[in-house]
Amino acid sequence: MTERSDPDLTSVTEQLLGPLQPDENALTALFLSEIDATMCREIAEADYSNMADHCYALLDRILATGRVAGGDPSLQEVLELIRWSEPDEPGWRPGGEGPRGHWMRLFACVVLVRLGPVEKTSYGGETDTLAQLVASAIELGPSTARAAAGLLAWRFLADPGDDAHRAFLAFAILLLALHLERGRDHGAWFKRLAKWVEEEEARARNEWSGQEWLIGVAGYCQKDAVWRSLAKRLLAAPARPHPREADEELRLLGLLVAGG
Repeated sequence: MTERSDPDLTSVTEQLLGPLQPDENALTALFLSEIDATMCREIAEADYSNMADHCYALLDRILATGRVAGGDPSLQEVLELIRWSEPDEPGWRPGGEGPRGHWMRLFACVVLVRLGPVEKTSYGGETDTLAQLVASAIELGPSTARAAAGLLAWRFLADPGDDAHRAFLAFAILLLALHLERGRDHGAWFKRLAKWVEEEEARARNEWSGQEWLIGVAGYCQKDAVWRSLAKRLLAAPARPHPREADEELRLLGLLVAGG
């Protein structure tokens, strides 16, 4: 992992992400209102092991207290299995369908993201976790997407991981920010966010030179199709135009990831 602790760089990033209200517990209240016992039970039983009751108790505690602690491989296993779920594909198991399935997947992904600074070994799948998290947060509406943006902003400031993880995390934050604030006069901020993503990707590219833009620096990314779809829909070919001063930068990033 590449370590950087430049206080000036940290201060600049804090200012850039400040409008997103970084908060580790940004989604806690929403989960309390949307995740019920049957959903926790389904997540706990995802790997059909005899540890289901144990995992259920841990998930119930996380839901009730908002606190996440590492050190349990059984819990991480079921969370990762639900991460792969596709709520829009009828009959997909393990996992739920429709909005219920998206809440389950979002809950699993958020716990994994919060475990990241504690369970460093989980970094290997975080590019896929972030793709699924962003897709479900957007699907579940503006208040959920806004809370997800606050969570990811917190994670970047707390412990963004190595250069490749930093790049994907920055890109995920840009996607959510743009989805949320498109109708407002935030062109200058979007332009700074786009430049920040380019800089983070360039740092990762130093270790993965010659690879495909962003997707290639992950080493192995199973959810590249999700990233491409989000990049196309939100950046390269948005339903509503980008602010004029940021349009070129945002569309270019979208095309680099989506292709074409």
